[in-house]
Amino acid sequence: SLVIARFGLMLLLSFAHARRTRRRGFAWGVPVTEPVTVLVPAYNEAKCITATVTSLTRSVHPIEIIVIDDGSTDDTAGIVERLGLPGVRVVRQENAGKPAALNRGIAHASHDIIVMMDGDTVFEAATVRELVQPFGDPRVGAVAGNAKVGNRDSLIGAWQHIEYVMGFNLDRRMYDMLRCMPTIPGAVGAFRRDALTRVGGMSEDTLAEDTDITMAIHRDGWHVVYAEKARAWTEAPESVA
Repeated sequence: SLVIARFGLMLLLSFAHARRTRRRGFAWGVPVTEPVTVLVPAYNEAKCITATVTSLTRSVHPIEIIVIDDGSTDDTAGIVERLGLPGVRVVRQENAGKPAALNRGIAHASHDIIVMMDGDTVFEAATVRELVQPFGDPRVGAVAGNAKVGNRDSLIGAWQHIEYVMGFNLDRRMYDMLRCMPTIPGAVGAFRRDALTRVGGMSEDTLAEDTDITMAIHRDGWHVVYAEKARAWTEAPESVA
């Protein structure tokens, strides 16, 4: 009965969230138009990194792109460098893990709003623009985007798609209405630099840096919200091996 009650509450609040954010004239605050930094931590992403970076260059919002190669044993960094795309920088480091790579990227970022994504994720042209609009409200410290599975043709992809719809969409609408967002997804999230600085950046002593940083920003008094229109497409694992 508790499961049914929770599901009913989730549907009710998700519907209320959709009505609020999709109504004509809805705005988070003053439009955000200034450039932002996009961080792409990457470890052995040679297969995906071209699609990831190329998708970012189509952004309708002005961005700088920093790919942090976390000691890859393949040619991830070289592939990005040979693309020769304007506004794209590669930072190399010895393998230290994703949180350390993100902190390295934050140190190199030029702008006050920082978007984080995964090396196997593709953004739509409007993703960054939609993701950063909530920062028009000065109380907002972090924004969760809408992660979707791109390769749904495999069994794992299909199951992960269901998980994303239930856990990363309906749930996030509910959490947004209740102002208790538990996690900014690693595939698509944005942070105010001030918020990151005040909580000491990404925790490098954890297996769940996404949840840790979200909880830290909550505790520091910032609002954490969900931008449903900020869609990102990520690749599910091809096998469980």
